Amino acid sequence: MQKRIFPFLILICLSLFSIKVMALTCGDDISQNIVSANNYIFQIVDYIDSPAKGIKQEVRTTTTTLANNVPNSTVIQKLEYDRYGQIIKSKYDIYSEENKKLYSENLRKNNLGWENFIEDVEDKTTSLIQFKTDTQGKIIESQQAKRSVDFVFVETDTYNYNDNNCLINKNVQWQLKEIDTHGKFTGTNQKGSSTYNFEYQNNQLGRVLYNFSNNTKNESTFLYHYDENKQLTAIHSVNLFGNNDKTEYITQFLTFNDKHDWLTASKVRANQENKHINIVRELTYY
Repeated sequence: MQKRIFPFLILICLSLFSIKVMALTCGDDISQNIVSANNYIFQIVDYIDSPAKGIKQEVRTTTTTLANNVPNSTVIQKLEYDRYGQIIKSKYDIYSEENKKLYSENLRKNNLGWENFIEDVEDKTTSLIQFKTDTQGKIIESQQAKRSVDFVFVETDTYNYNDNNCLINKNVQWQLKEIDTHGKFTGTNQKGSSTYNFEYQNNQLGRVLYNFSNNTKNESTFLYHYDENKQLTAIHSVNLFGNNDKTEYITQFLTFNDKHDWLTASKVRANQENKHINIVRELTYY
């Protein structure tokens, strides 16, 4: 039992400060700030947020290749938006190099907000995340229940905003309970918590500070690069884990259409030249 639980706890910690390259914005448009924050909160694995006004549907194909140019994994994601650019539906699937499905997420809008059903084939776990909104449509709470053959994991996240409806804080409480072969709780519980603080610079996410219940503190910073037409061309993220580890990622937007929406992008990690992530985006407009 402990052999399975321990790696999962490590995964929990990693997921709490794993950075998705996302251009979260905090501008003067209060309604658009809600859209941007909600899309950010979904954080569907490798989703790169960008204003999606006028986009009805998109299909993203993400391919990870190693030095031999052989695909290591492929992600296919289908997204649907409302007319304000907010996600209303998403299907996200990860396939191995043998085209075997490894992982899937299905996000759908419902009467209370949204719900996301997750299936991890390799870990043999299923999860359901439910997102609740306030009267303005802001996500104020999400609750996740993950179940495996030998444990149940529960997480509750609460979200706070400033007067401009920009996301400024996220609080996480999680609990893991072991179960026996009959599905009954063994009495062995583990708990944890974390807080995220979001800071903005020039109306975009500049830094995220993380504090964990085990006294670990981490930090992520973001730099945005533009061309002469003020179009976003790259996002540079630096992640500091405690006082020891540091990782850097650069996401570059390579091609655009006549509406200035990006069509292809690449993501690389510094000092990991043998691994390349390429993203192709197909768009349908209203």
